[in-house]
Amino acid sequence: MARRERQQGMTGHIYEAVLSPAEGGGYDVRVPDLPGCFSFGDDRMSALAMAADAMRTYVASLMLHGSPLPEPTFAKVDESEEAVPVYFETDASYVVPGERMSAAEAARRLGVSAGRVTHLIASGALDGYRIGRHTYVTVTSVERRIQEGARPGRPRTKIAS
Repeated sequence: MARRERQQGMTGHIYEAVLSPAEGGGYDVRVPDLPGCFSFGDDRMSALAMAADAMRTYVASLMLHGSPLPEPTFAKVDESEEAVPVYFETDASYVVPGERMSAAEAARRLGVSAGRVTHLIASGALDGYRIGRHTYVTVTSVERRIQEGARPGRPRTKIAS
């Protein structure tokens, strides 16, 4: 089995995610060591994956702003909850700098569908990212796209080299 190389600058972290069954199904997730870090998933595995992404973004933001990283603690939880240690790697480059807007707002400003915004992000024509269930687009990439003007056809998908 090939070992995946860590990207230069990336650091590994472990924090505890606490899963609670959600009222309408799925799982709510909180990270006690990272105040305000919450997520949700339709099942246990997606909840943990979403939690890892939320933690990655949270810690990357702390790094970007030069804030100290909290020491991980592992506490007892209620019997209705499950505590799971989650490992992730991140660095400050994981956070996209600048002002952002929702994908829906980007679609309104560009006069296209939300699906088209997703294609524009995938092709690299817009700078965007996901946090939990939400997609965000940088204001500067939307303004740049408006100035360039729309071109006919579907955006080209980047081909990995």
